[in-house]
Parts: sequence; structure tokens; C-alpha cells
Amino acid sequence: MRQAWKFAYWPVIWTITLAPPLVLDWGPRLHGLPALFLQALGLVVIAYSLLLTSVAGRTLRLYGHKGDSFWPDKLVDVGVYACMRHPQHLGLALFPVGLSLATAMPVVLLASGWSVAGALAFILLVEEPECLEKYGEDYVAYMRRVPPFSLDPRCLVESLRLIRKD
Repeated sequence: MRQAWKFAYWPVIWTITLAPPLVLDWGPRLHGLPALFLQALGLVVIAYSLLLTSVAGRTLRLYGHKGDSFWPDKLVDVGVYACMRHPQHLGLALFPVGLSLATAMPVVLLASGWSVAGALAFILLVEEPECLEKYGEDYVAYMRRVPPFSLDPRCLVESLRLIRKD
């Protein structure tokens, strides 16, 4: 139960950073072709973020458990985790960026940068130290060969293939 706050972190950080500009309708909205382009790009980023988060979660569920623990107790380095160490957090960080693009409001896009900063802080201050403590030298070796993030679409494709096999 000591890690349950992690579930609340993401909605709270998104609300703190995105609600003021959206609710208070700060700044202008783009119109016409630029707005349509940003909205379409925003929907693509939202879809990618949701798919990445889902694939990462499913990969952890399939390969990250030795016992009955809810939290992974085994280092996962297959599927999307063979391409990046924090795919789920990348997906969660990209979601507000996609949402801000879909609003076609430049100030909301700027505000979403704080959500990304919150995600990076979460990874550096919470996730990496926990993983180092939990997995020790295995995680240090994993850090040496796998970057924290990757936008390479092949990571997602390979992960979907791996999940379909199981």
C-alpha cells in the first residue's frame, strides 16, 4: 500500500499543469489548417501514449512477476522494455502533450511541458532509485544497454508481437 500514491501522481500532475489554462481559457486558439494539423497530431500522440502505456503494463503483468505481488518483482527486459526502461512513464508523459496539441492552444502546449518535467522528475527521483534498490547490479547492467526512452516505433511493434504470442 505504500506505493499506492503512484496511481494518483499522474492525474494530479496533469490537473495542476493543464487545468488552469484550459479552465480559464488562457490565450488564443489557433484556427484553420494549423489548428486541424495540431488537432490531428494531438490525436495521434494520444493514441500512441495510450497504446504504449497499455503495452508496457501488459508486458509487466506477463513477465514481471515471480509471485502474486501486484507490483513487479522481476526485472523485465523483453518487449518494449528491451528498447527503453520506462515505456509506461513515457506514455503517461506524452498524454498531456497530445491533449494540449488537440486543444490548438499554444499556452496549453507550453503548460504541458510542466507535465513532461513532472514525469522526468518522477522517473529520476522515484522510479530509478527504486529499481536500483530492488534489482541492484542487474538494473545497473540494464541501464548501460537500454536508454530510458525511445520513440522508435519498432519497439511498440515488437512488443505487440510478443504479447500476441502469450
